[in-house]
Amino acid sequence: MKGRAGTSRRLYRRAEKIFPGGVNSPVRYYAPYPLYMSGGTGSSIRDADGRVYTDYLLAYGPLILGHSHPRVVRAVSRVMEEGIMFGAPAAGEVELGEIISGSCRSVEQLRLVPSGSEATMHALRLAMLHTGRRKILKLRGGYHGTNSLALDPAAAREVEFNSVAQAERELKKGEYAAFILEPAMGNCGLVLPEDGYLQAVRDATEKSGTVMIADEVITGFRTGFGAYSEAMGVMPDLLTFGKIVGGGLPLAAFGGRRDMMKHVRPAGSFQQAGTYAAHPVSVAAGLETLRILSSSDYTRLEECSRIAALELAKTGLTVNSSTGMLSIFFTGDPVRNGGSAMAVGGEPFFRLFKAMLEEGIYLPPSQQELIFISFAHRKADVRRHFRTMAEAAASMAGRGRGLKV
Repeated sequence: MKGRAGTSRRLYRRAEKIFPGGVNSPVRYYAPYPLYMSGGTGSSIRDADGRVYTDYLLAYGPLILGHSHPRVVRAVSRVMEEGIMFGAPAAGEVELGEIISGSCRSVEQLRLVPSGSEATMHALRLAMLHTGRRKILKLRGGYHGTNSLALDPAAAREVEFNSVAQAERELKKGEYAAFILEPAMGNCGLVLPEDGYLQAVRDATEKSGTVMIADEVITGFRTGFGAYSEAMGVMPDLLTFGKIVGGGLPLAAFGGRRDMMKHVRPAGSFQQAGTYAAHPVSVAAGLETLRILSSSDYTRLEECSRIAALELAKTGLTVNSSTGMLSIFFTGDPVRNGGSAMAVGGEPFFRLFKAMLEEGIYLPPSQQELIFISFAHRKADVRRHFRTMAEAAASMAGRGRGLKV
């Protein structure tokens, strides 16, 4: 930043007096203070001092169409003019629900909620009601929002991703209400499922009477139009969605088998409600985003992601990638689960983040978060930017001359 972030520095000094740590979500903080943003269009974002960056953070994933997509902005504006919210159903939520359930065979019914944390919390509560059990199985390094059920060490036990043996051993105990997992891990860096892993988990949960919950807050509608788990050939009992389905506004969903969802009030006795559930403005953004995605060519996004991964792979460092998302780990060893991901030190990546700010490239500040690519990014820019990242990363890792950082 080199002295060009005076406005951000002043704003942070004010913010740290009133917000814990100066921010309203911990991932937004980095030393010595975060850049404050004032605008975004397409693949670019602009800070409070007017400097423009190509954005590969994309608000931690929701902006698969880029910033301020004209159709999404118009859809939100129309709804705002007609009435911000009503405390009553509106037509948009019906269409949005039909699109989600119509594109995901596992989702026979669903409920819209304001956040991914709420979606995962209610999915876990519903699994407990359905099974009569109170314990939860999850992945080491997995994240399901600030959800007290998943965060309680007394109730939640962890196994490693891609270890069929560990999952089967725990599930055979028959004491878990749910096994909740990201089908591709995204909150310790990107870790992909190995061949057969998700199906083996599905088989083991069925045998033990455990509800399989696919947390698709990150993966849903990202690599294709629908659920990532289903694209891998697996039908979970319950799924959670967020980020992309809200089009950049607060909206999420949980849903799945009808025989489970029928318990949700007012159809059944399961307590779940919310003043801001299916908020018309969020629904408008999500609905227009999914309409656009339904006719989008995901191979374009796949090609940009492949270009990015190939450039980063030239460093000799470990790169995990899929359509629209990737991670670079400062190690040459495979990263196949949460344990191996979290064992990689994050300091070199933070130095890469700071170096890329000087190049006008905006990355996540933490290695544990994903690098995202949107439909708004152009192939030529992706190739150039990720070549620059690769040169800097190789230099930091002592694997090439690269940039001096």
